[in-house]
Amino acid sequence: MDGETCLREAYDAIFRGDFETAMRSFDQAILLEPNNAVYLHSGSITCARNGRLPQALAYARRSAELQPDNPSYLLHLHMLLSRQRVNEARVLLELPVPNLEEAAKLLKEAAQFDPLSSEARLMLGILYRMQRNYKLSLDSLRDALQLDPLNEETKRHLREVRAERRRAIKQQYSHYNSQRNW
Repeated sequence: MDGETCLREAYDAIFRGDFETAMRSFDQAILLEPNNAVYLHSGSITCARNGRLPQALAYARRSAELQPDNPSYLLHLHMLLSRQRVNEARVLLELPVPNLEEAAKLLKEAAQFDPLSSEARLMLGILYRMQRNYKLSLDSLRDALQLDPLNEETKRHLREVRAERRRAIKQQYSHYNSQRNW
């Protein structure tokens, strides 16, 4: 069997909805021709769609190394790197004591790798909200909503941050007035 046959089998499996077989066929094609950027790129896409991000990243890196001038390969790699950073940041934010500084760094990198990542912008909005930086939170959430106007989670966070900001301003103003009246 050659790589081209494996590739055809992989695409046939995708059309049948058998993604496990498709991934095995891509893996076999890559094993037979490890320096074939087309096989690596196609395998990376299928792995990414099926939740195998580490494998998808490995294939994407290799395809981009083999053909560094191919914009599709580089774009795909950047999208995967963005997704990886978002996942890493999510873990840091879900810790009992969230590591906000490191998570912010990762999310900013994610947004640089993929400027169209609404997820990176949403997570940044959530992070800034946790820091009570309502201006940056609102900016990030608005950006996320522009990128994905139908995302209900983003809309909910945007409403909640606006309400929190109003309460904070009101509390600050009432505290100022009570101090002034003394």
